[in-house]
Amino acid sequence: MKPYKRALLYITRKKSRSIILFFIMWVCVLSILISGTVWNQTTFAVGQLKEKLSGYFTIMPNREVENSSEQLTDEFCREVMKEENILAYNGNDVYYMNVPDLVLTSGMFSGQGAEDEARVTRFISCTNSFYSELFYTGEMELIEGEHLQIEDEGKALVSETLAKENHLKIGDTFTSLVTEGNQGLNDEALGESFEHQIKGIYRTNTSDNTSGNNGLNAERNIPDNFIFIDAKTDHKVMTKLRGEEVDWYRYGVNFFVRDSANFEQTLKKTVENISLPSESYRIEQNNGKYEQSSEPLEKLIRIMAVFIISVLILSSVILYLILVMWMKDRRQEIGVYLEVGIEKKSIFLQLLIESISVYLIAFVLAIPCAVTVLHIVNHRLSENELLRVMGIDTTLVFAVFVVEAFLIGLSVALSYVNVVKLKPKDILSSNE
Repeated sequence: MKPYKRALLYITRKKSRSIILFFIMWVCVLSILISGTVWNQTTFAVGQLKEKLSGYFTIMPNREVENSSEQLTDEFCREVMKEENILAYNGNDVYYMNVPDLVLTSGMFSGQGAEDEARVTRFISCTNSFYSELFYTGEMELIEGEHLQIEDEGKALVSETLAKENHLKIGDTFTSLVTEGNQGLNDEALGESFEHQIKGIYRTNTSDNTSGNNGLNAERNIPDNFIFIDAKTDHKVMTKLRGEEVDWYRYGVNFFVRDSANFEQTLKKTVENISLPSESYRIEQNNGKYEQSSEPLEKLIRIMAVFIISVLILSSVILYLILVMWMKDRRQEIGVYLEVGIEKKSIFLQLLIESISVYLIAFVLAIPCAVTVLHIVNHRLSENELLRVMGIDTTLVFAVFVVEAFLIGLSVALSYVNVVKLKPKDILSSNE
């Protein structure tokens, strides 16, 4: 009789044993699929957290060196970005402009009756406002709309307070105007106006966001009055104010590191590759967020690694012990097979087919069960996108199938060797 026929007969004849073996294999596969998926998502989530907690360094121009700011262009930034561990950059600029269409949160000049000055506020230029220090450090958060991007032009972010006070919403426009005292180096810029369309609305999380210490702060220094604009508009405005073409960042550039564990190494490589004269710039470092949070993150990774390795080892040991125990109960059967002339390799193939057949059924049924469990987990964590578990990856499914099939084959082989090394008459005469 062929090995696969003997295997089929044994499975159907010994239903209770086959069901027990199926259940054990099903639990093992289900546990590994779930833990493997959780491991993948944990690694992904930790990577995201590292990016969110990424440190940054700022290349600041040395104002005492002529033309130092002019070197901090987008082209220069793209050169720095070639370093693999640099995640993003944000160029900075600040200027002040009158906003005749808007009513600002009252400050010092409102109290003094200086109407023109009371309408002057701070404009903050961003290449990418998501990485603006005020947003990155949590002093401000975007609550509506989208952040400013490098391709934007004529776009702006305003505060929730400013929007409510002036009945503004996403898509509305307002005008900024060059007035006396804010014309920069070019008197001809006086009276120039610029139109801005609101792309996003932010909320200020600092305590200094009202009338500023009983009116001691000027309107331009109250965070709720700040207006964030895109870099293209900034360059356009600064070209008018300076009377010459401007395409650089006067207040430096922030470079954000992808993996802050390698912050120092990344900074060192960047400095080595910078083409600027060392006297024309200085570097300010900020890696505080990661340094405060790195230990819990690394601990989480270690815990998950120990967990999934434990599941693999435990499932392998259980399978081996079960198969060894059952093989002892089948000594008489194997002895009879040997006595009637069935080859050892044919007996081993039968045992292997039995285990693999049960395993295939357990594996196929474990997949939808794992998907259901993960769906429930996703539903429970639906409010926290970062912690949500992804669906089962096909690569993981294939890897689990191969690894578990190998472990089952190895367990069958080891348990079989302990029996088949005996002579048939010794097996048959044994009381075990």
